[in-house]
Amino acid sequence: MIKLFLNTTDKFLCDRVKSVFSTTESKLQKEYSQDKLLKELEKFQENPLGCTIGIHSKFEKNVKMKIKLILGIFFVFIPLVVFSAFAYFTHIDISFALFATFAVAILVSSRMEEIAQRYVNFRKLELQHQLS
Repeated sequence: MIKLFLNTTDKFLCDRVKSVFSTTESKLQKEYSQDKLLKELEKFQENPLGCTIGIHSKFEKNVKMKIKLILGIFFVFIPLVVFSAFAYFTHIDISFALFATFAVAILVSSRMEEIAQRYVNFRKLELQHQLS
């Protein structure tokens, strides 16, 4: 059961990462050549979920904000609502909901960082293959 949940979560995260990168690349295609995109991917790979304040690159800022929005909605807000409802109906202390949401968010964010790095590696190899 846990393995099925992890596989489903990983597939969801992989699909979202791929979608975020492809939509951002297509929107900024006119501004970014393949060489510049390779440099952006290398910068992104250093710190995939890092702070977006002070980033001057449109590509990196867009990708990081979209990934953080996905994490916030699907793995913080929704679990908080579900765990809070569970705590309310079972008369458990509300701190259960907060701790459980925190645990889910930490686990998923570390997983998302790993998936984003793997996708960036894959995308860099694709671009390098196209350039050569």
